[in-house]
Amino acid sequence: MGIILIIGLLLPMIYVMQLTKNKQQITWKKTGVAIILAVIGNLIVTLIYQLIQQSGVNIWLALGSSIIVAIVWALLLCGSYAAYQILSNSINK
Repeated sequence: MGIILIIGLLLPMIYVMQLTKNKQQITWKKTGVAIILAVIGNLIVTLIYQLIQQSGVNIWLALGSSIIVAIVWALLLCGSYAAYQILSNSINK
């Protein structure tokens, strides 16, 4: 089950890593794409987890918390990438 969770969390991380590799500037549009990827990945993982585990947690509560976690995860990723850009530009000068 952990493998499925990791795959869902890696979607926005792979996107941000591609931005880093191509040395592209982070923008609000790219942050939005990362958020959408994170939400999609987390929703799929949450649905799979709810169907397999048959836990007693309400599925709507799990989906809602999954969306919140995905947004926070994507914002952390994009924020750390923006900090990396600022620091690397100030060091290179």
